[in-house]
Amino acid sequence: MQGELGGFSYSVQRLACGTSVVSAAGDLDGETHSRMYRLVTDEVAREPSQLILDMSGVTSADDAALEALMEASALAGESDISFCLVAPATNPIVTTLAAAELIERFEVFPTLGEAQRHASRSGGRSVCDGDSPNN
Repeated sequence: MQGELGGFSYSVQRLACGTSVVSAAGDLDGETHSRMYRLVTDEVAREPSQLILDMSGVTSADDAALEALMEASALAGESDISFCLVAPATNPIVTTLAAAELIERFEVFPTLGEAQRHASRSGGRSVCDGDSPNN
């Protein structure tokens, strides 16, 4: 699934191993954060073993974006779904989370591959070596 909303675009990839990857690009802000949260809600309802939010394409983030990420993390936790973010250290999501002193509440990986490998190393239910979608 893919879509666009103003300066925000997204895609959802469901991998055969039970991992859902929600990717976002562009501005994650007061106008677009609700779409991001709905995507997460829809994926949590599918009960994946792991939910990865790939934020590496996000170019700006505000307080509404942080609130959406906090809610997404809580929702995944309530459903016992492994949850993490993908974003390089200089990404606006990482810098905004750090500035708000919220970064320690998230597992953040610089690449999607590292996020997937971490789940298998840490005993997570998701073991996914490939990237073939299972839509």
